[in-house]
Amino acid sequence: MKYYVYSYLRKDGTPYYIGKGTGSRAWTKGRGEVGKPTDPKRIIIVEENLTLTGSLAIERRLIRWYGRIDLGTGILRNQTDGGDGGKGARAGNILSEETRKKISLAHLGKKRKPMREESKKKLSESLKGKNVGKIRSEETKQKLSNALRGKIRGPLSEKTKQNIREYNLGKIVGPMNEEHKRKISESLKGRERSKEHSEKLSKALKGRTPGTAEREAYLKAMEAGKTTCLHCGITTIKGNYRRWHGDRCKLAINNNKGTKNG
Repeated sequence: MKYYVYSYLRKDGTPYYIGKGTGSRAWTKGRGEVGKPTDPKRIIIVEENLTLTGSLAIERRLIRWYGRIDLGTGILRNQTDGGDGGKGARAGNILSEETRKKISLAHLGKKRKPMREESKKKLSESLKGKNVGKIRSEETKQKLSNALRGKIRGPLSEKTKQNIREYNLGKIVGPMNEEHKRKISESLKGRERSKEHSEKLSKALKGRTPGTAEREAYLKAMEAGKTTCLHCGITTIKGNYRRWHGDRCKLAINNNKGTKNG
């Protein structure tokens, strides 16, 4: 028997319930269950032709993504984390490690059927603005960090790279605030580029001609970073200052020699 995952949408297009079912489950609700929308167009099938295990896994993933109102983590009215079959479920029901492992093994190596364009569009619309202004707790940040630590992402396909290029084409990124700059600076301190990374950067920049805006930004940055030597009075960029001025300035060295000789 084939299963599907469905969603109930609010009038503004955001989902308020995610479920899995078969037959007419999405359109028939019993007493005590989350009510279905009055408008049938607000009942969408996210994925279909699934196995029971597959439908439960996708249900859990979407509930985790949108979050639950009762836990204060999101916008859904679901009372469980999903993946429990629905019938006889209890609020806060959590799958055992053994069950999770079985679901994981069942999906190992399987390629999921591509989502329909209509479903993609509806999900995309429902996600717009969802995370605006959302602040993750320190506990959530730590969990995300632990989950991603040590993971190596495979190289992007040419199609994915092209999609990213097209998505960012013509976008103007606003200036970063000082707090954002500070965090980036701290995260990069002490980090050394690998030889492979340096070679890739070198190849990417070789023969490249910077645009007018890029050149102007570079010159402004250089101008802002200039320092005046106390000994000779020359104003130069910090790199040259460290190399030729300050304690290394010829006038300072000559003066020190003169003092010693005197």
